[in-house]
Amino acid sequence: MTENSSSALPIDVVVDRPASGVVVATVSGELDMLTAPSLRATVTAELTDCAVLVIDLAGVSFLGSAGLAVLVEASHEAERRQVELRVVATGRTVRRPLEITGLDEVLTTFPTRDDAVGAPG
Repeated sequence: MTENSSSALPIDVVVDRPASGVVVATVSGELDMLTAPSLRATVTAELTDCAVLVIDLAGVSFLGSAGLAVLVEASHEAERRQVELRVVATGRTVRRPLEITGLDEVLTTFPTRDDAVGAPG
């Protein structure tokens, strides 16, 4: 199953299920105050029916504070629901904000989607 966010926004969120119990939300574009609600809605919907949620930020060209807030919220909600949250964080655009805020120490990050999906649970 694949779902796309509104094409009017400078973000695209595509959801797929590469393995049983695993959901991958692939994000591309700018993750900011305007677009964060799109990712938040996807994460909220997908956390209800998976064991592992991968948020792939490899295609993100800007990661603002609102996007970071969505990741924090996702982490708390995943923990509450006993879902393993994995974040694909590559490139300076994504890694730097995570490092500055210390979220790289809180979130489980991976260099590639394949690593995140294939990691033992």
